[in-house]
Amino acid sequence: MKKTLTRRAALSTVLAALGASAFAGAPLKSLRPIARPDASPMLLGGAAAVIRSFSLTGQVSCALMDPETGVLLDAYSPEAELPPASVTKALTAAYGLQNLGRDFQFVTRLSLQGRVTHGAFVGDVILTGSADPTLHTDDLVKFAKALQKTGIQQVKGRLLIVDNGFPYLREIDSSQLPQANYNPAIAGVNLNLNRVQFEWARQASGGYDLSMSAPGRIYRPQIPSIGMRVEERDAPSYAYQYATEREEWSVQRSALGKDGGRWLPARNPRRYAGEAFRVICAEMGIELPPPTIVEGQHPDAVMAVDIAQKNSRPYHEIAKSMLKLSTNLTAEVIGLTASGAPNLRQSAAALSQFAQAHGMRGAVVDHSGLSDQSRLTAGGLAMFMAWHHRNGLADLLKPKILRDKGKPMAGVDLRVKTGTLNFVSTLSGYLTYEGKSLGFAILTADMARREKGKGSENPRGAKGWEARSRSLQYALLRDWLGHLR
Repeated sequence: MKKTLTRRAALSTVLAALGASAFAGAPLKSLRPIARPDASPMLLGGAAAVIRSFSLTGQVSCALMDPETGVLLDAYSPEAELPPASVTKALTAAYGLQNLGRDFQFVTRLSLQGRVTHGAFVGDVILTGSADPTLHTDDLVKFAKALQKTGIQQVKGRLLIVDNGFPYLREIDSSQLPQANYNPAIAGVNLNLNRVQFEWARQASGGYDLSMSAPGRIYRPQIPSIGMRVEERDAPSYAYQYATEREEWSVQRSALGKDGGRWLPARNPRRYAGEAFRVICAEMGIELPPPTIVEGQHPDAVMAVDIAQKNSRPYHEIAKSMLKLSTNLTAEVIGLTASGAPNLRQSAAALSQFAQAHGMRGAVVDHSGLSDQSRLTAGGLAMFMAWHHRNGLADLLKPKILRDKGKPMAGVDLRVKTGTLNFVSTLSGYLTYEGKSLGFAILTADMARREKGKGSENPRGAKGWEARSRSLQYALLRDWLGHLR
């Protein structure tokens, strides 16, 4: 009991040193600068001992901050610049809240421009996107049913896929392996997170039946412009070639079992969505021409008549799901939409400027954290969390149970965003106890081992290193909580 009272008294002394004005209800306009752990008499001082006890290879950086006062309560190498990985998505979510608003919705429309002559529609069927990251094959089925209700069975004209000028990225990070479905293309029309389902079934003759599809609950349209072949070779497991009209994959025979499937990235998402829609319409008895991609706005769109529209869920729901599931495509779409920039480089620069204006140190090169070229500091991240404590970010972060010896710790509310790359592991969010909420960030990275393991989906030692890093991160949270009690 004496130990608990002493820790509470120590924290009270730290906060009291700021004076009564530090507890004003409104967020501070200017937060205090990060102090070095060995230079500030206010630091609780538990982080260094915890980090030394784990002997994790690479670098560790952490910071714990009071959002009400801007006081740094504990830290270890808070100015070390390390890759933030998917913790970047927390910055992106806050950026979207400010620039788009909680109730913003992505809209996808199906329109007709032309006339019906002798039972056929002469003109254009137009699918116009706004980069909705939640568009699914089932949504295309609803569009096809709306077209079916018009009585049109044949289209003598064009099927236009309009991206409304949204930036097109063939991939987020060029350093990833080709089969990494978490490194998709980004476009003004995105379908199924821009992933195509590759499935194989071994034949009695030893060959394989292969398919590339866009599966939904009812329809599973095959995609004719994405091909796959099996090859006898030593490496690599998957190889890919891109062309505007067709994508070609090959897979190492030894990488396949008897039967199976996996998602692969679709690099031409506008054509992918158009072909899926065309195949679904064919199943419903509607003959459409092959899709034509329109970059920018369709010049005659004002003349078109909408027959169906899909509004996404509100932004705050999409952002919450993005933070929970850590979907890279969603993060990039949110960032690009919020910035209005013409490319990812300028959009990431705009996000960096936003974050730097709210205490961040360093800069990011994307909105998802997939690249290992971004560099942030734990001190800056903790300060960013402090800035956005009352701006709705905490409500979007994933609740997490903090455990001690396997048992949930009572009275603790933990909201976090995790980040993981090979030999990079990060954690940031809010730790709340007895109504006191603190912002924190913990960054770990072994960049030498990461560099050595590039070219492998699962480099040796990466999973074990990540497990030790996660254990260290939650040990730090328990230690900080112990000082608060």
